[in-house]
Amino acid sequence: MIKAVAIDIDGTITDERRRLNLKAVAILRELERRGVMVVLATGNILCVAESARTFIGVSGGIIAENGGIIKDPEMGIERYLGDVVEVRRAFNHLAARYCVTPVPMSELRKTEVAVLRRGITAGEVRDCLKNFKVEVVDTKFAIHIKSPEVSKGRALEELMELKGVDMHEVAAVGDSENDRDMLARSGYGIAVGDDSLKDVADIVTPSRYGEGAVEALQHLLARLR
Repeated sequence: MIKAVAIDIDGTITDERRRLNLKAVAILRELERRGVMVVLATGNILCVAESARTFIGVSGGIIAENGGIIKDPEMGIERYLGDVVEVRRAFNHLAARYCVTPVPMSELRKTEVAVLRRGITAGEVRDCLKNFKVEVVDTKFAIHIKSPEVSKGRALEELMELKGVDMHEVAAVGDSENDRDMLARSGYGIAVGDDSLKDVADIVTPSRYGEGAVEALQHLLARLR
């Protein structure tokens, strides 16, 4: 039985320009109507996730900054995870060697650093930071530097424990490498148009972006019947 759905935002329920797919939004609201709580799990900053939660109209908690922040407004919980001091030390080392541009509103990030995917690859960032205790993740929109113990999957487990929901009762939907751990730890995982995640997903949708999310969410609705 599915009691909760954890879903990524950027690239999963949006198009490549980050515009929300309204069909996906409608299905998320239908899942909520049927008693399934929807958790938004994103690499984006907390205030963006909070706004998305409000306008989409879902009741589950929030996982922001790739698992660096857990928030549940109803329970009055807001937790910050990971070693941001080491992350910033690593970024300063990277910035001294490469011309990197932090993503917009980077001053609002509390647990990680994200840089634009311009003129540098995730592999180059990893090689530059190999002596730091950090993990580098390419989310297709940005390259994120975070604590290795931080992930969406670990954050989701913590949030579900607080909610009293077993991870076997959770479905996860995502489209990128930063969703891997979340898909692997959930009872049912759907990768949106990314075959590189098929080893941790129960199914991979044929379509990408928001259209793929619609396919995934329709599949989950069918499992509720």
